[in-house]
Amino acid sequence: MTMFDRGTPGVTTRRQLLSMMAAGTFLAAGGGLVSSCSRDGSASGEVVLKTTDGWPYGPMPTAKEQQGNAGTKAYAEVLGEWMDKNPGVTIKDTKLDVWNQQTLSTAITGGTAPSMFPGDVLGGWNRQAVRSAMAQGLSADVTEHLKTHDIEGKLATYVKPIWQKWAVEGKFYAAPWIYNVGTGLHYRVDLIRQLGLKEPTPEWTWDDVRELARGLTQGKRKGIVLQGWGLNQRLSADGMDFHAKVPAPGTNWNWRYDYSSQADRWVPLIQGMRDMVFKDKSVLADVSMGDGDTLAAFVRGDAAIHNNTVIFFSNAPGSDNAPADLAKRLNKPIEEVAGWMTQPIGLDGRNATTQGQVDLLGFSPDLGDTALDKAISLHAYMQGPGWIRQHTVTYETTKDPKRVFDGANIMPLFAGVVEEVPSSPDEAWGKPFMDQVRRAAATPLVPNESFYFPAELSPGPTETARDDMSSRWANERGDLDLREDLAKLETTLNQQSESFSSSTSDPDFVRAARAYFEAHDAYWRENAPEYHQNVFRSWYENSVLPALKG
Repeated sequence: MTMFDRGTPGVTTRRQLLSMMAAGTFLAAGGGLVSSCSRDGSASGEVVLKTTDGWPYGPMPTAKEQQGNAGTKAYAEVLGEWMDKNPGVTIKDTKLDVWNQQTLSTAITGGTAPSMFPGDVLGGWNRQAVRSAMAQGLSADVTEHLKTHDIEGKLATYVKPIWQKWAVEGKFYAAPWIYNVGTGLHYRVDLIRQLGLKEPTPEWTWDDVRELARGLTQGKRKGIVLQGWGLNQRLSADGMDFHAKVPAPGTNWNWRYDYSSQADRWVPLIQGMRDMVFKDKSVLADVSMGDGDTLAAFVRGDAAIHNNTVIFFSNAPGSDNAPADLAKRLNKPIEEVAGWMTQPIGLDGRNATTQGQVDLLGFSPDLGDTALDKAISLHAYMQGPGWIRQHTVTYETTKDPKRVFDGANIMPLFAGVVEEVPSSPDEAWGKPFMDQVRRAAATPLVPNESFYFPAELSPGPTETARDDMSSRWANERGDLDLREDLAKLETTLNQQSESFSSSTSDPDFVRAARAYFEAHDAYWRENAPEYHQNVFRSWYENSVLPALKG
């Protein structure tokens, strides 16, 4: 994965979180490791689990709240069943913007954090930063509690291999929250067919996307809407940032950056992205755009393609922006209006840019063992029997499978729950869509740097310089000297790296790097042989292996 690895959006401003992270500090900055003292009151036998605005699970709804709302009533029934088995537990709702890294930082270090929070916010949805925050003790160690409630044993097959990699030195500092197959391009099936254009396939490239976007651009409608990370996907498909990061044991940060040596490869890709924006004028783009902005543009009809995680396709009808509402407005089945396809592949067949993701449920480091056990127990119940009961009631009440299998519920966390609920994701969203989702779920996982190297205990170089260059390429008109830009980016990142010191020793780094790149060598030989032969192998032998000798 590249430095632009995405997490699963649960709120429409998650991408904006990354720009807020520009300072690159972890939650413990200025405060050291979080104290392990317990402030949850569990020693008295009473446990209070604090959640935020009903996330991930809210307190018992009042009788008034349950009236006329079958979903709320079903939740109360399920929660009541669990609480009957767990006397002495109270769920209390609190108000905190847990999606804001700095706000969550202050709450954790000050001992006022909710009992449960979105764990990925600890590192701004950057896997390496999340693991570093975990290593600093910013989320409770729940390893034994996960075992007690057999969380891993309950996971669906598509979740388990990703989840297992979240261990930090053999310990888990979060629970799995939701799964999705990753990002891809959502597109207007009806417009493509109406205009006689070529529909996306699993083998499409960004050249195909460019041609399609150009054909879909008519009047005020742009062919595609892309936020900042989406504009980089053409570069990510060919692994530009992956190839630019070369091991350098012996230096302070253990890495050096090299964008210049393969400039012949990168310049045409950058220019191709710029040509979509300035020459074809087929891109609706703004660096300030978030996930919700691009989705809204797609649903409004301002653009015919948007780039995002798969779960935006399955937004429940009547939500702020749902493709299902667009289909209803056009009086057509959703499969005749919208489609979804995995990310385009690279020019040498480099594939697997779309990768499965497991979002995390973090726990306050101030919780005692009793409270942690109850929190994990609640989570296990709500993802198992509770999930089945609530979704069954939803179907019985609405008879609408789209409200049953909405969002990440198209592929639930636990195995076997879908079969226990009336209807199916295929009935909700159409077999063509679900076939692509299942194909994406079966895609082998590319070796990810964050799962091979020890978690850093100190902050490292930020992505600001890279993001700034992306903004320049996407927004500055005229002829740019792209080779000079790449050289400048390389110099800036290497200068920044000199001021950081890795917490990983040189021998440990070399061992991890060898395993990481050997895994890549095997992966690409098996899954993208043309890319392996034409691009990867020579780079690996000439740039990587010499750095790891001795």
